[in-house]
Amino acid sequence: MKKIETVLLAGAGAVGLTQASIIYQWNPKAIHILAAGERFLRYKEKGLQINQQGIPFSLVNEENKLGSLENPKYPDLIIIACKYHHLEQVIIDIKNCVGPDTLILSLLNGISSEEIIGKTYGKERLPLAMIIGTDAQHKNESTTFKLKGTIYFGEKTNPTTNGKANANCSQKVQLLATFFDEVGISYYIPEDMLKKLWFKFMSNVGINQASAILKLPYGPFQNNNKPENISYARQLMTDAMKEVVLIAQKEGIGLTEDDFQEWYDCLDGLTPESSTSMCQDIMASRKTEVEMFALTVIELGKKHGIPTPVNKTFYYQIKTLEETFHR
Repeated sequence: MKKIETVLLAGAGAVGLTQASIIYQWNPKAIHILAAGERFLRYKEKGLQINQQGIPFSLVNEENKLGSLENPKYPDLIIIACKYHHLEQVIIDIKNCVGPDTLILSLLNGISSEEIIGKTYGKERLPLAMIIGTDAQHKNESTTFKLKGTIYFGEKTNPTTNGKANANCSQKVQLLATFFDEVGISYYIPEDMLKKLWFKFMSNVGINQASAILKLPYGPFQNNNKPENISYARQLMTDAMKEVVLIAQKEGIGLTEDDFQEWYDCLDGLTPESSTSMCQDIMASRKTEVEMFALTVIELGKKHGIPTPVNKTFYYQIKTLEETFHR
């Protein structure tokens, strides 16, 4: 595998465009945006904006390999940051852009995207990955953010020192770490990446769904450094997370309720006026990722004989809200 120099982003939403803007600042020629179908014409006509500033990203359609038919060029890295229900189409759309040595980094929520992508393009291309700590908001072709977030990635287990790569890490992990260091993307390589992936899933099951149902930003879920001031919103979020912990332990993941504090610390540092992606979806009458969150918890709960009443209620509530979008 060669050094990472060119990147293709599949999923020009809040998370994707935030990271794309960092790469663009490093080298405008290094980042390309996949714009399949009508998105290509829309992005070309309206452009893409980051923090109210238009950025002339290079656009690539699903037929383009970053080169000519006679001399095809492939990105060294594809970052997939779409919604879960768009993943199947994205897997199709990137077909002509995946070269022999192309790495794929999935920043989707949930615990299954690497498995799904790997069935088509090979698991050897994909480290486990997630992003946490961003407050990015997205509407139409515009993304705004104050906090860029941190990408956690690696193999299931990694021999790391203080979150950085070393010579004992896999080659793809070393390549990504070197690239992120050059570009200035915040990252961390955990020793137990599988647990970290479940940690993010646990957090999202709580905050995304509770905030979507209540239609509230982060503020009401924060405690302003007053541990005794536990809001009803925060408690609702936590009750959903507890169900994930019980399931994770049955799945052999070392997640416990002691891990809640790490999420609370992260949550309390987010911009109070910003909202989760699922809350943004509900407010904009868009399809949500409830199947990735509540339905996954419900199904795993049935598998292990664990009751999941909070997530079952969340599922019914969010699906009901989605039904109103089409009336």
